[in-house]
Amino acid sequence: MRTRLDSLSSVLLGMLLVLFAGCVAAPTTVAVVPAPEAARSSGAIIRSDWIHHPVIGREAMVVSQNAIASEIGHQILLAGGNAVDAAVATGFALAVTLPRAGNLGGSGFMLVHLAESGKTVALDFRSAAPLAFEPSLYRKPDGSIDWQLMTFGAMAPAVPGTVAGLYEAWQRFGTLPWAELLEPALELATKGIVVSDDLAFALAQARDVLSRYPGSAAAYLKADGSTYQPGELLIQSDLAWSLRAIRDGGADAFYRGKITERILDYLADTGGIISADDLQQYRVRERPPVIGRYRGNQIIAAPPVSGGGVTLVQMLHVLEHFPVGQLPAASADSLHLLAEVMKRSAANRRVGIGDPDFVDVPITGFTNRAFAREIAGNIDLAKATPVSAIEPADALKLESRDTTHFSIVDRYGNAVANTYTLGYSFGSGMAIPGTGILLDNQMRNFSHREPDHANAPAPGKRMVSTMTPTIVLDPDDELLLVTGTPGGSRIINVLLQLIVNVIDHGMNIAEATQVPRIYQGWRTSALGVEPGIGVDTIALLRERGHDVGVQQTMGSTQSIVVRDSFLYGSADPRRPGALAVGH
Repeated sequence: MRTRLDSLSSVLLGMLLVLFAGCVAAPTTVAVVPAPEAARSSGAIIRSDWIHHPVIGREAMVVSQNAIASEIGHQILLAGGNAVDAAVATGFALAVTLPRAGNLGGSGFMLVHLAESGKTVALDFRSAAPLAFEPSLYRKPDGSIDWQLMTFGAMAPAVPGTVAGLYEAWQRFGTLPWAELLEPALELATKGIVVSDDLAFALAQARDVLSRYPGSAAAYLKADGSTYQPGELLIQSDLAWSLRAIRDGGADAFYRGKITERILDYLADTGGIISADDLQQYRVRERPPVIGRYRGNQIIAAPPVSGGGVTLVQMLHVLEHFPVGQLPAASADSLHLLAEVMKRSAANRRVGIGDPDFVDVPITGFTNRAFAREIAGNIDLAKATPVSAIEPADALKLESRDTTHFSIVDRYGNAVANTYTLGYSFGSGMAIPGTGILLDNQMRNFSHREPDHANAPAPGKRMVSTMTPTIVLDPDDELLLVTGTPGGSRIINVLLQLIVNVIDHGMNIAEATQVPRIYQGWRTSALGVEPGIGVDTIALLRERGHDVGVQQTMGSTQSIVVRDSFLYGSADPRRPGALAVGH
């Protein structure tokens, strides 16, 4: 039964803009004291077992990479909306407040966990190649691949799925009127947002690209071509026009309405190949989620065309063969084991994964426990295996860097894990004039060098992604963890470490988020470690044969843990301005 949401007042929005222009304090609606079992006392001194404390709620929680968007989602929950209602409002708000990743012109994946039935629905709203695609369009005269053409400008975008994905989720599971879920984002775009230090930095980094395109310059740069500074007001009138059209016309406004006309007219003038048929024929796909078990907990993750879910489950199945909980977190023993598992599963996911509408993906093979046991048997706990010695294993024989994520749990126990992206920061760099909508650059995410690869491009085909929104149920199949992260190829490894920290090491979600992370791929020997991994640990890893180097921070997990009738939220401090908020 649909209930009515009172629109966010101008006063509230004004308060939010001031509050979140700089450093963010925990809102007064959130209990930030430790849970009772975490507190200890000794005479007059109150102590705690926890160094890092999550935000605590008792009914509902929203965690996203942007504080204003989190607050908007939370207001939807306070007004009686469910997790999907809050997801729609948060997703559209992020398009205004986090334009480098939040989007209308990109794509992603959403998991919706339904408390009443215990079912988790996976929605694939990944971008698709235009129907006019052919390989020669992206080749230079000498036959080499023109990566620049598929990275910036009119040929880089694939057919966007975000608006269709959010609308499909609302149609199936929402409870509040669509128009009222769009109203907060529309008001933000119309009245403006106060530019934070983080947004000012991102705009400055992207200025050279944004200045190439009239629609982008008009939307995100000043009239003289300079960038907005912290504390200044950014009004997004063109984006407000688009949000108003979507508010009034739903997804049709984007795929066969007013916005469509502006997209097609501009692409026709600039050499793009997305057509009216591409937009009209785009459909959200519901696919069975990838499911595995780890230490009795059920792991539910996004299915292919995401390569993340099958890889995450495979890695966890491999780790079950080792006493992970007995290896101190962030120790050389623990990190060595994680790196060895990461490099093997990274090799495996390089083959066989593609759009399931076009190729047969061996999901059962990838997640098969016999396969995991075989992988585990090849790991030497005393010595690193060179990546050059690792070949992808055959899963078929067993067959029977800018993105953003948000996590939501409502008072009914429903949950949403949503990851969506523009590809690069600000995507293709090209916003359609008059719309404020940045289009993605996902055409570069196909396997262009290998014509027979499962991820080789084809008209209408969706490109493989590492986006991995994830939900974990406890051994009683009750909701335990809702999480996800941006990070490109690092996404899967970041989530692996978060889950291990929660399940094996018994950390609260804030502590699990704070632990320094590592990344091990397959193509190169480099084992990347975040700042914070001790020099002694690095030395021990090098003694075992790892090529260790300190890298920048990895991922930005937005997570909720449910335990003992409490909700524990943690917004990753690796990206500024994130917030967990609940009640």
